[in-house]
Amino acid sequence: MTTRLNETAPATDLVPITPDDNTDLPSPSRAIRCRPDGTAGNLRITTADGFQRDTYINAGERLDVQCKRVHSTGTTATLLENMV
Repeated sequence: MTTRLNETAPATDLVPITPDDNTDLPSPSRAIRCRPDGTAGNLRITTADGFQRDTYINAGERLDVQCKRVHSTGTTATLLENMV
């Protein structure tokens, strides 16, 4: 069973993400943010429910998705932050 975050509560912290193919994020995300000074690009994640997904994120954009991993393979966006 997956532990779901309270989807209506705001994030309490922004944690820099180092994409890694083998290691989950220290805390599950509420959302992923690409900083405005980051580089837009591809984003490969594993969702909180365990599905691998590929998408695109723009600089300054927030992607509202609960995920447990940001993969290095398939991720070209830079300066990503985990909103927890």
